[in-house]
Amino acid sequence: MEYSNQQLVEKIKTGDIAAFETIFSKYYVYLCLISEQIVRNQSDAEEIVSDVLLKVWNIRGKFEIASSLKAYLIKAVYNASLNHLENNKFRNNLTQRINNSDSELLIWDNNYPLGQLFEKEILEALDHGINDLPDACRQIFLLSRNENMKYSDIARRQGVSVNTVKTQMKIALVRLRETLKDFLT
Repeated sequence: MEYSNQQLVEKIKTGDIAAFETIFSKYYVYLCLISEQIVRNQSDAEEIVSDVLLKVWNIRGKFEIASSLKAYLIKAVYNASLNHLENNKFRNNLTQRINNSDSELLIWDNNYPLGQLFEKEILEALDHGINDLPDACRQIFLLSRNENMKYSDIARRQGVSVNTVKTQMKIALVRLRETLKDFLT
C-alpha cells in the first residue's frame, strides 16, 4: 500500500519502523546528492543524511512538519551539511560557492512549478540511470534501496559475499552520480 507523506509521518510518530524505512528508501539517495553538493565528500554526505534520518526517528514522538516532508528533510540535510562545514572550518569557502540560485534549488516543494519540473527530470534521469546498471548491480541496488535489505541479507539472497554487495553498491552509486551530474552544480 502506498501512503502519502503525511500518512508516513503519522505512522512514524507511532513508532512504525516500516514507515520510517519507506521514507529512508524514498529520500536517502536524493538527500545524499544534495548534501554531497555542499560538503563535496560522498562519505560525509552519507553520514550526514543518515544522522538526519536517525534524528527524525529519535524525535518521532515530537516530530512536526509545517510544510512538506520533502522540504523538511531537504532543509534538515542542508542545515546539517552547513553545520558539518562550519565544524570543519569550511563555511566561508562554501558561502562563496553557493549562490542564490543554488540555494533556491534546495527548497523544492510541490508549490513551485519549476521545482516540480526539475524534480520530474531528476527522477526520470535517476530511473534511467538505475535501468542502465548491469543486472546484478541493479538488483543489489534495488534490494538495498527499495526493500531496505541489509547487505548481509542481500548477499544471502543473491548467493554472493557481503564484499561483493558493497562493491556493487559502490559501483551503482558512482554510476548514478555520473548520470545525475548534469543536475548537480
